[in-house]
Amino acid sequence: MKKLFSIIVVLVTGSLGAQAQGDSRLTVVELFTSQGCSSCPPADAVLKSLRDRPGMLTLSWPVDYWDRLGWEDTFAHPHNSMRQAAYNKRFGRGGVFTPQMVFDGRFQSVGSRNERVRRGIELALHQDRNDIRPIMTINDKKLTVTLPRSDIDETVTVRAVWYLSDATVEIGEGENRGRTLHYTNVVRDSDMLEDWNGEAISYTFDISKGIELGADNFALLLQEGYYHGPIVGAGSIALSNASGR
Repeated sequence: MKKLFSIIVVLVTGSLGAQAQGDSRLTVVELFTSQGCSSCPPADAVLKSLRDRPGMLTLSWPVDYWDRLGWEDTFAHPHNSMRQAAYNKRFGRGGVFTPQMVFDGRFQSVGSRNERVRRGIELALHQDRNDIRPIMTINDKKLTVTLPRSDIDETVTVRAVWYLSDATVEIGEGENRGRTLHYTNVVRDSDMLEDWNGEAISYTFDISKGIELGADNFALLLQEGYYHGPIVGAGSIALSNASGR
């Protein structure tokens, strides 16, 4: 299995390196995964390999529908499963599965299939879309996010995401029983703020909320049309930092 991890990581990162580094636009890669899914660790490893690539924002959304098979995912939330189901409805899929990756809210693939992951990111990178970049600053435990005035074709939904950069979990039951697994950029909480019409606006967050949730990073996602539409802008910041990316 370790050999399989290495093959996937090398193939994905090697094929994306030059393109990701040369593109300043932030591409959002979301993985729907579960601690109870034996097919998920290779996809978790791929997400980890992508995390530090320039121009990438990766997020892991643990789902809860595997919990009934003997192991309750320690990070799973029903809202994550609802987000995945909403994506798949828009993609025209009849159900959900793990591990699934979604690229900029526009394309999807099996998260452990390196060639499909590479293709999904390439498709997202080549889309002609808005590139709205939130400005993020932290001062005196307050996080301020400013959206510049932007020309948008339709209403955009603003979503705040608190996430944990690294976590290691010992799995006690289920398909991964006895394994110690590592997860990156695990979503701990997510809130939809409002619909945005493109006028300049600022939001203020108390970073103590994120810390209480067990998060150490914050992201803002801008999704077109409705709650789970194509992503037209994104940004992230470490809660210990004074500037975002």
